Amino acid sequence: MTLGERLIQLRAKAGLSQDTLAEQLGVSRQSVSKWENDASVPDLEKLVKLSGVFGISLDELVKGEVPGSAGPIVKVGVTAEELRLHRQRLLGLLLLLASVLLGTRSEGTWGILFAWPLVTCGILCLLCRRPLGLVCAWGAWLTHFVSVGASLFYIFEGTRIDSFMALTVVISLGILTAYSFCHPPSASVCWFLLVAALYQYRNICWLFGEPLGYLDLFRLSSLPAGGKFLTLYWLTMLVLIAVYTARKWQSSRKCSSEPKSKS
Repeated sequence: MTLGERLIQLRAKAGLSQDTLAEQLGVSRQSVSKWENDASVPDLEKLVKLSGVFGISLDELVKGEVPGSAGPIVKVGVTAEELRLHRQRLLGLLLLLASVLLGTRSEGTWGILFAWPLVTCGILCLLCRRPLGLVCAWGAWLTHFVSVGASLFYIFEGTRIDSFMALTVVISLGILTAYSFCHPPSASVCWFLLVAALYQYRNICWLFGEPLGYLDLFRLSSLPAGGKFLTLYWLTMLVLIAVYTARKWQSSRKCSSEPKSKS
């Protein structure tokens, strides 16, 4: 059995797609595909990471057998990927529990606005196998945003507490944005998060007597100071996500056409 065949077997046992494995290793899906087709060989650093993901020794990964034994691979204990899935499902249950607690303590529309980001992230953690840490972090930010986001209305006019709460929203948004640039999720996730943030902001405006339509969110003259900042932020993200989506589509189209040209 070649190294590529062994990688396919181990990835199938772990329940990982090529995209998910590539994300965990910090490489492209095309690199994983080349390894599995024996078109190239991962370097030592990537081999060490692969052994950690699959929960086996480097010798088992490369040779396909336990050191000092000629027998087949025997799975012992829990792999790193299975442990991550257990933790992710536990996080999903905690998020659902938190959504119930917030929903019961907040009546009416407030309960729905508090609960839906946590409910969505909790269900995704229970049903999906892909790493969802970044998505859950954005879900927590959306919950924090709907709880104190109204302080952005008074960032220059309100009390010190209002200014402090507004800063927590802006600073946490900056940290999440920087991390998302370093570890970009899929294009569909980016679009979902952008729409969810716009939806939450419109609801805050509606609850605090500033009824705005979705088009009004992009009319700077009708927005408070914090709203102007967020609108400029979302417009920038809209352009960047559109470019990111176009590049991903172009890359996938190029990869799909390569086998045809070779044949």
